[in-house]
Amino acid sequence: MSVHIQDSPARAYREAGEAKNVDAIMSTLAPDVVFHSPLSATAGFHGYEQVRELFTAAMGALSDLRYHTDVGDERTRMLAATARLGRQEIEESVLLHLDDQGLIKEITMWIRPLPGLTAMMAALGPALARATGKPGLPLLVSAATKPLVAMTRLGDRTLVPLLTKREHRS
Repeated sequence: MSVHIQDSPARAYREAGEAKNVDAIMSTLAPDVVFHSPLSATAGFHGYEQVRELFTAAMGALSDLRYHTDVGDERTRMLAATARLGRQEIEESVLLHLDDQGLIKEITMWIRPLPGLTAMMAALGPALARATGKPGLPLLVSAATKPLVAMTRLGDRTLVPLLTKREHRS
């Protein structure tokens, strides 16, 4: 079944993402689209070129992306999905704002749990750094993200259970 963006921009975006079809995702976006990163308040991606680089890297890293929730109206949609990033399961929520033509003009994304977010940063950071053409930047980004990934995995696996599993006292 083929979904046309005119019928449902959010559905077309979801189906393109699940199919890992970057061209189809891009067809749902306004030329001046803005993507607000879940990693940083200062990191944003503006326009087709930057957003295409981001989605190309993301679709190369993610597997089993499945949207399970889509709520909102004709101007604003909130989507929720699950995916895998290597062995790490992640959940994402994405807020879509649509323009007058029904194209997505703004995307704000959240990813959980924290080990999944840092794994996403480690997977996408070097690829995005390579796209800048700055020598050494991919290596620097990779070196900076690896300790964060290790610390959040350790914390999630070891420290969080110590904090959340308490004995019941009578």
